[in-house]
Amino acid sequence: MIMQRNRITLALLTIAISGIVSCKSNKSGIAIPKDASVAVQVSTSSLTSKVSWEEIKQNEWFKKLYNEETDSLGKKIMENPASTGIDLKADLAFFIKKQNQGGYMAFEGGVQDAAAFEAFTTKVNKGGKVVKEGDVNVLATGLKSLVAWTNSRFIYIMDMPMATASARLNNSNPGSYEPFSFKTDSLQKFAVELFDLKGSDNLANDDRFAALTKEAGDIHYWVNAAQYDNALGGYLSMLKLNVLFEGNAYGATISFDNGKITMKSKSWYNKELKELMKKYAGGKVSEATINRIPSKNVVAAFAFKYPPEGLRDLIKLLGVDGLVNSFFSGVGYSTDEFIKANNGDMLIAVTDFEMKSRSITMEGPDGKPMTIEGGAPSPNANVLVATSVNDKPAFDKLFGILQSKAQEFQPYTKDIHFKLNNEWFAAGNSPEQVTSFLSGGNNNFEFTKRISGKAFGGYINIQQLLKTATAAATDSSAKAALDASINMWQDVYMISGGEENGAYTAEGEINLVDKNTNSLKQLNKYLDTITKIVSPKRNPYDAQVNLKYSDPAALSLAALEPALH
Repeated sequence: MIMQRNRITLALLTIAISGIVSCKSNKSGIAIPKDASVAVQVSTSSLTSKVSWEEIKQNEWFKKLYNEETDSLGKKIMENPASTGIDLKADLAFFIKKQNQGGYMAFEGGVQDAAAFEAFTTKVNKGGKVVKEGDVNVLATGLKSLVAWTNSRFIYIMDMPMATASARLNNSNPGSYEPFSFKTDSLQKFAVELFDLKGSDNLANDDRFAALTKEAGDIHYWVNAAQYDNALGGYLSMLKLNVLFEGNAYGATISFDNGKITMKSKSWYNKELKELMKKYAGGKVSEATINRIPSKNVVAAFAFKYPPEGLRDLIKLLGVDGLVNSFFSGVGYSTDEFIKANNGDMLIAVTDFEMKSRSITMEGPDGKPMTIEGGAPSPNANVLVATSVNDKPAFDKLFGILQSKAQEFQPYTKDIHFKLNNEWFAAGNSPEQVTSFLSGGNNNFEFTKRISGKAFGGYINIQQLLKTATAAATDSSAKAALDASINMWQDVYMISGGEENGAYTAEGEINLVDKNTNSLKQLNKYLDTITKIVSPKRNPYDAQVNLKYSDPAALSLAALEPALH
């Protein structure tokens, strides 16, 4: 049975990889229920020339997996995924759906040769019997999974328990609660229904999902937040927290472009949240705020511009205003004073990253403090958090409360230093940087223009992190892996957008060193390089025990295996 599941997993992984590197495709008629919790659609046509199956076959991890495969069918699939009968030109999709008391997950795509697909499927599932329901063929692959197909499409479907919070709490013995599971008879019903899914029930006809998939890109994913509210059994509505889920959806388009991996996200909100965001829209992070960072050695920076008065409306909308007011009154403060004190600019900066040996103080055998010097170098950096001041007297009161609380929680707060002037409050683990930030400055960072002018902007200097780690590496393989990473990864940028056609947008970008080659091809080469470095270092005993899982592809198979019982 385990060998059978391994073959199924191998086939799925091979098909998924080869499907996204195959030739151009037309629409495949993929059916995703409109109430799916999560959905992922791979647009194979947009990945046409980015990396080929032949290139993947040249990778060290692939060769190792192929050489270790003892089954002739497994080798055949790896040599030529099209031999399975699956249409490698058609789009692929994956989704998760809550269904009554339980749930299921499905992977679907196109069938090029129905006879070849049936031969492949029955051979993988030795002793399995194909049954027909109308024009749909069904073959159980386990007690809680099956594959169904027609002449043009296939669906692998498996049970995925999704217990609600109310079901757990209402159980007489929550500690031994077993979530509801679907057997193959129910899964067969769901699969057959998917082949005849009505247009009104198909996610493709949701205007929001349609707008998402119109974005040019390689992968589109979708999250229906309302389904998570349902999974919690309505408990969020007690505090009105359901407004964060009900009617909301999120999606993103991922593209493997030349020299970078980009992600463009869209968020759709319900009426209440949308009205709140429109009312307080327009905030922009200023260049001056970012350029105040006192160190030129910045490895990460995140800046926000928010309307403090909007916090009052938000906590009322969520029904937590009583809790927030109670918290503030407990320390002699109020929500109104907090809103009055803040001006809405916030900055978080991580600078001066280094690998540093530290001394550790602990209790010795005699009960007295004992200091241990040295040890392996560990990451160390200066962290600065700052927020702008609107009303100095109101912030003075808040500052006094913070000072009092810091004294209460010594020694945990002994390395945190904070100061206040008429414009800014700053806190950090470096007193020099806190003082320098309050004094003002203008470092004119290259990344400033990229992350300013929006309500949120973020930057991570991957190169600096990797180069610093490399300097402290002593193992030759670790150095080689870090060198390969330095030659691959550059930096990360993140910015929020505004409202566009009813959705709130944001963008993220992972930049690579090589700007001329598409990032998918670069990732393929990078994984091959890392595998060649890491594999020889494995313990021989581990290699014998974990032979099947000694490379990235096999690890993926191991992760997928439990789902294919």
